[in-house]
Amino acid sequence: MSFLTTTATLSHSSPLPEGTTFPLALSMLSDYEFFLSCDPVLDSYTALPPNPSPGLPSSITSQIRTDAHPQQGISYTVIDIVHTTIWDSKVVSTYEFTDITNGVFVRIKSPMGIVMDTIWQVKQREDGNWELVEDLEIRCNRLLLGVVKGQCEEGWSKIHEKMIKRLEEDIKKAEGK
Repeated sequence: MSFLTTTATLSHSSPLPEGTTFPLALSMLSDYEFFLSCDPVLDSYTALPPNPSPGLPSSITSQIRTDAHPQQGISYTVIDIVHTTIWDSKVVSTYEFTDITNGVFVRIKSPMGIVMDTIWQVKQREDGNWELVEDLEIRCNRLLLGVVKGQCEEGWSKIHEKMIKRLEEDIKKAEGK
């Protein structure tokens, strides 16, 4: 690792709506096309052939889901419109998704050596309700860190909000309303 490369971590959580079940929340996180649509700067995306060996961190390989249809290395090319200066720029990244026991692991590889690993988890709180937890690690050139971190901080609440809205709709459907 170069002395110009650095790492930053961010963590965000949101309470999930009453009536949320673990399977319902897990299903929402595993709907990758919906997941991508939550990106507030998304322009477009295209599915890629799955990567059978996505090179996962050891902390993730021990958590890979073993249910009937675990997904690993499902990839997309994603084009985002990033507003960082007076000019907007299109950033083309690769997103890799892997289902884990209580959520999904997402690795985003962007130009200029930017790599973001995010663990999205559904966790039960002490009061018995569920929450969405997003733990993000950013690795990039230290000169870019402020911009990348700023984009993440600016967008996380919009992403969580859209996911919560989807869960509210799913709960109503499950209740037959």
